[in-house]
Amino acid sequence: MMKTTINEVVVEGLILKTTPYKENDMILHVYTREYGKIGIIARGVRKMTSKNARATQQMMLSEFTIHLKKGLSVLMKASPLDYLRHIEENLESEIVANYILEYFYRYIEENNPIEKEFDILYDSLKKLDQGYPPLLVYLLFNVFILDHNGVSLDVDGCVICGSPKVVSISLTDGGFLCEEHLSNHTVFDKAVLKGFRHIHKIPLEHIDQLHLSNEVIRQLIPLMEQFIEEYTGVILKTSTFIQQIV
Repeated sequence: MMKTTINEVVVEGLILKTTPYKENDMILHVYTREYGKIGIIARGVRKMTSKNARATQQMMLSEFTIHLKKGLSVLMKASPLDYLRHIEENLESEIVANYILEYFYRYIEENNPIEKEFDILYDSLKKLDQGYPPLLVYLLFNVFILDHNGVSLDVDGCVICGSPKVVSISLTDGGFLCEEHLSNHTVFDKAVLKGFRHIHKIPLEHIDQLHLSNEVIRQLIPLMEQFIEEYTGVILKTSTFIQQIV
């Protein structure tokens, strides 16, 4: 919860990126619960003696006491809330986490707090920290990317006629196709079709309800990536590393 004094504001936020500034300072790019994405200048945090250094690392949740300003706010004090330290113990988790952080850094609007966005960001990182399958978290986060860009795929039945007896997924039509409207599309295994529906129906907080095999997850990944490329135009540098772990 936001707390204030006459000159200061206390906020909770996740550090998306850190940028060295001058000799001992750092610019923190933070998504806060209270103000959305903001920039914070953290003076002296690169010094060995800095009391704020341990709470100003990328990919952690911290509480910040700041002078809130237009442009860059000024850090007064930082305290760690959740280090999410287990993410870095697994290469796949770290790669997916960096993908998530890059999306928020590059594509989320500044100074526009949205509770759902904060929850998706923290929940995604927390699930990785807790050891859930990184590529499954990646799939669910990609559903958020589609939603954030106003894209809603039809996963209730055939996009042409509504038939529940679907056999394929159409990039062009934006959802399932039945056999009658298959045309030249590829026929998918039932487990893949079921998995595609479930990742769009079951939110991240209920990830325990998703029971997808590694093979199904690996077949769904290129499908979701094609939809993101076709419908959103989102291009992330970390996607290159994702391809190395699929």
